[in-house]
Amino acid sequence: MKKNDENIIAQREAEINKLQQQLDEIGELVTVYQLNTNAKSGTQMQDFQFSMVQIPEYSVPANAITSLPDIEGFYYKISLAGGTIVTSDMLMQQKLTDDERTLDVVLDEIPIGIEIGDYVDIRIAFPLGQDYIAMTHKEVVEINGSTLKLIVSQQDFYSYQSMQTDEALFSSTKAYGSTYIEGGIQTAAQQYYPVSLDVLKTMLLDPNIDTSDYSDVLKRREQLEKQLLSSEKVTINDTVTNGKQSLADKFKQAKDDYDALQAQKQAEAEYNAQAQNTQEQNTQEDSSDGK
Repeated sequence: MKKNDENIIAQREAEINKLQQQLDEIGELVTVYQLNTNAKSGTQMQDFQFSMVQIPEYSVPANAITSLPDIEGFYYKISLAGGTIVTSDMLMQQKLTDDERTLDVVLDEIPIGIEIGDYVDIRIAFPLGQDYIAMTHKEVVEINGSTLKLIVSQQDFYSYQSMQTDEALFSSTKAYGSTYIEGGIQTAAQQYYPVSLDVLKTMLLDPNIDTSDYSDVLKRREQLEKQLLSSEKVTINDTVTNGKQSLADKFKQAKDDYDALQAQKQAEAEYNAQAQNTQEQNTQEDSSDGK
């Protein structure tokens, strides 16, 4: 009887050792989050959509979500099926707008240690120390040397074109990036770079851009060019400036032209809005008559 008991104990110990060996092979368990339901691209995440699950540490993706507060208010970048282990590259901090695209931005200096998923301000510094934010709070989706692929708006395309022109025109002007410490928490800075006159004119013709406050941009641009053109320390790579004395006349003429363009743009927007309202009213009346 005693020997039989000893055999049973030995058998149990062997089973325990085997289970412990299996646990040792699995390793530490890590808590991650998986979706309970399907999630549609562009929708905002909700806490009830997630469940905590524990999986072996060796099988945890490097960017798996391990804390829901870290992604509070985020949006789904892609559509996901229920049961998916959620990772940071499946989410975005802000909802994409209809005019957002990706743009390859070439910089003279990129932040040391910048990574995909970081948020940056794109700045331009002029030779006399004037420093402006040209694009604000842009997500980095790809890095190739000194080129950053960013998610940008329609207005950012114009800012970048103006930056390239200014760098070519005013020697020692440089474009660089500045990263946010916590892009998901910090509020976006205010963009205040005054684009060139030619670019501003194109923006005024673009129905996708709100240019109702363009006069402030015009004032800042005039101040910038006045400082640059009046300094002997600045080398200008274009002789089409037509002399410093013409600067005031140039901006006065620009303001007159831009006032007319803005008025035309506003009139067209009001006409289109009126036409749309009329069409909607006619549609509603036709629907009522049909009943």
